[in-house]
Amino acid sequence: MTWQQIVGLITFFIGLEGTIVAAYFGLKADNAELKHDVSMSLLRERSDRLAEHVTLKDTVMECVSRVESLVKDLVRRVTTLEGGQDEWTKSLRARTHELANQVNELMLKVDRLERPNHKP
Repeated sequence: MTWQQIVGLITFFIGLEGTIVAAYFGLKADNAELKHDVSMSLLRERSDRLAEHVTLKDTVMECVSRVESLVKDLVRRVTTLEGGQDEWTKSLRARTHELANQVNELMLKVDRLERPNHKP
């Protein structure tokens, strides 16, 4: 081997080593940039999920609140209806007793009218 071939070979290996070092640092920089991009994407995704969770929680709480108010209104209406039903039942019972008394009076009058007047 001549000195020119050796110099050429050394130059080739130095160039090859420079290319490998440049590729290594280039990949290292690309990996750092990709790591940053992935971190930012994960952060954005996490914040989106948290925002979605909060929105969903607010929606569910609003629905629960609406259902609670409807149940309270329904309970109030049922209580009012039961109170009215109790009053209606009391008045119906009183009217039934009144009519029963009138029927009894009429039966006594009919019974007195139908009996022959017997004097002992």
